[in-house]
Amino acid sequence: MERSGASGEETEVVLPGGNVGGAVRVGATVRRPTGPWTPAVHELLTFLTDAGLRCVPRVHGFDERGREVLDFLPGDVVPVGVTELSDAQLASAARWLRDFHTVVAGFPRGSRRWRFTERALGPGEIVCHHDSAMYNLAFDGDELVGVFDWDVAGPGVPLDDLAMLAWASPLLVPDGDSARMAHGLRVLADAYGDVDPVALLLHVEQRMTASCDRIAAGQRAGDEGMRRLGERGEPAATRARLARLVARTDELTDALARA
Repeated sequence: MERSGASGEETEVVLPGGNVGGAVRVGATVRRPTGPWTPAVHELLTFLTDAGLRCVPRVHGFDERGREVLDFLPGDVVPVGVTELSDAQLASAARWLRDFHTVVAGFPRGSRRWRFTERALGPGEIVCHHDSAMYNLAFDGDELVGVFDWDVAGPGVPLDDLAMLAWASPLLVPDGDSARMAHGLRVLADAYGDVDPVALLLHVEQRMTASCDRIAAGQRAGDEGMRRLGERGEPAATRARLARLVARTDELTDALARA
């Protein structure tokens, strides 16, 4: 969908998705609403791009309507629930997460206002993307070329991001084939390195429970993005899906042992 920009000189193209934010493309940039967390996110993105981390949008300030201006990252987004990520795409995303976590470990650890919290990093924590799901990833064939929607970034542990990727791809259908899900978990763990796929599976429950709690807290606090998720049935839908997955933990653990 296209619409004229505020100046009448630029065409805005509404980007698909946007359950939380509502992003539009203007030329080679993306414009997105901001919030109290935006300064911390911009500091993070600038740190990452200055460090040479690929797949990250560079910050270009704000437009005349107060929206943030970021690089548009070209590539194909694999549609959730329509097409599965290939093994090669899963591995590429997991390798990028490892690179990201290595670089972001050097980010200053002081207190900042993130979307869901205001505090410094604790022991063992880094700043995580926190929504590294397939709907926020762009690919060129099998290779990851873009990671966007950084507005929920904040303190976490590295396994949080890998668990989110697992949740939104090999574990997307919790009633699916256990061998197929186990295979996807192993692809992610092997590509990231030094991760036990069983530990990854078990961390998904912790990570997605925390996500549901944050969404609910944001809705109570009046966060518009979280309210839009509520219109889509969240976090109740995720809690129900997670319960179905957790009920199969032993079965999936056995499948991983056989994989």
